[in-house]
Amino acid sequence: MPNIRIKDVAKHAGVSDATITRVINNKGYVSEETRNRVLKSIDALEYIPNRMASALKNRRTGIIGNILSLAPDNPFFLSIAEALRKAAWKYEYQILPIYYERDRSREDRLLKMTLNSMAEGIIFTGDILSSQKAVKEVLNKGIPVIIIERPMQMNSVDKVLVDDFYGSSEAAEKFLSLGHKNFAFIGRELRFGTVEHNRLHGFMQTLGKNNIDLKEKMIVMTNEYSVECGYNAMKQIIRESGKHRPTACFIASDILACGALHYIYDIGLRIPDDISIIGYDNTLSALCSPPITSVALPYDEIGVTAISLLLERQKHKRSFDKTVTLSPFILDRGSVADLTNL
Repeated sequence: MPNIRIKDVAKHAGVSDATITRVINNKGYVSEETRNRVLKSIDALEYIPNRMASALKNRRTGIIGNILSLAPDNPFFLSIAEALRKAAWKYEYQILPIYYERDRSREDRLLKMTLNSMAEGIIFTGDILSSQKAVKEVLNKGIPVIIIERPMQMNSVDKVLVDDFYGSSEAAEKFLSLGHKNFAFIGRELRFGTVEHNRLHGFMQTLGKNNIDLKEKMIVMTNEYSVECGYNAMKQIIRESGKHRPTACFIASDILACGALHYIYDIGLRIPDDISIIGYDNTLSALCSPPITSVALPYDEIGVTAISLLLERQKHKRSFDKTVTLSPFILDRGSVADLTNL
């Protein structure tokens, strides 16, 4: 079929070009009868509105860029992306995921590419490697920037954070309520940021308040979130503990917990009979065998909050910065043994 234009649809429907535009953009008065006639003509002629031309004119593309780490084996990023997609769709926005490989210059280029795609907002998930100059370029164009999970000290940027200190404290309370006194911890090295620091120290501080010391050799920090790292970390804990194996291990990521489970199975131990486990982020814990208790992040709430902050900046012209901190919660799947009667 030849290229159909607005004037062709107008002629077919017997109305003006302006009426066709009002129907397409759903702006201005059009009688119901006329609207139905126009829609039938659009259908009959298979007319596809030129959305990009409309976007250039109205500065409205319906695109929000989401810059996130290329970590295909870590479902945390997928969970955030899906939450953003669901929240954005309610406002007729589409999320454009843009992956980087932990390279600052590449992330700067991707940021500029996102600007060229006429994104109406930028959401960073996880670590931000972009230079402040590149981020400021986005802000200077009046485009809102939202950061999820990782704090960044920059004016005019909103943040959606998770109270990881509280989440880890809740994990400790769960173990303590069931009579555990001998613990281990697996997490990512603290040099990676505040998130890792809070997941360790929330756990340690709660144990300390109950006069329990987490022994240094029972704390194993990994250089990345991966199944292999979780496997090796649990191997180190079991070998270091010898006959005094911990009854409970808090693992600050579900993907690390999966690796830890593999090692536990390999040496013939069982969950929770021989060792109890709580994971973190609730991404893979339900799929493990057996399913494991995990500190769940409020993914849907993260998505809704991020989109709301963006729209406040964009549509309501809010000028002051906002940081919203959300609370995780325990999802109990029975991977913690009850030792209170022993």
